[in-house]
Amino acid sequence: MKITILGSGTSTGVPVLGCKCNVCLSEDIKDKRSRPGILLVKNGFNLLIDASQDLRDQLLKNRIERIDGIIITHAHADHIFGLDDTRMLSKKYQKSMDIYCTKRVEKDVRRVYSYVFNNSQEGGGKPKFSFHNISLLKNIGPFSLKLFDYYHGGIKLKGFILDRIVILMDGSYIDMKNYRFIKKYGKIIIINSLRTRPHPTHFSIPESIFLVKSLGFEKAYFVHLSDSLKHEDLLKMVPENIFPTYDGMEIEYE
Repeated sequence: MKITILGSGTSTGVPVLGCKCNVCLSEDIKDKRSRPGILLVKNGFNLLIDASQDLRDQLLKNRIERIDGIIITHAHADHIFGLDDTRMLSKKYQKSMDIYCTKRVEKDVRRVYSYVFNNSQEGGGKPKFSFHNISLLKNIGPFSLKLFDYYHGGIKLKGFILDRIVILMDGSYIDMKNYRFIKKYGKIIIINSLRTRPHPTHFSIPESIFLVKSLGFEKAYFVHLSDSLKHEDLLKMVPENIFPTYDGMEIEYE
């Protein structure tokens, strides 16, 4: 399996508009962090995790011409505003885009993208979505699927384990029951690690480090990074088995 980090940044992206900090002004390409997105490829099946407003650029830069399905973790802008760009993929392959999410997330996506479902003129074309209730599934394509609950501030979300890869895009709290679940079934983790200071809706970098150590996983990858630290400085503060990600980073996983 190959994992590509399409977007390693948080909702603002990095550089942040109007910011003059040393991270936003950095010339290191690894400090240019677009909004969240991950691609998993197994047996020729391309599974996208979330679709930010940077999706078009991410797909072009990584020369990705096909998406077989998209998991939407929740309906915040930096996770769904790129869904409109899938209309060109649906047009090319003459099929609706398969969206995997909870019923609540589906309701939110239908509200945000109401023009897709209204009987209105096509104009430049509309995306076509086929929704699948992720809570009822055991597999997505060739990937095995297990779900757990976690919290993004006060919002309860579904996290998931795909082939022993725990993916936790936005989160700030996991209760003990679900902690034990991911410890039992997970092997590596991709986890949001927003910044060095605490945050009400995201794990901080120190909190994520502590969580990874307590889980005892082989490897961990930090995503949803802000302009808190440069990539080179992040590398200095994490253990050897934890990797701050960057846009375009490729990970091979057996």
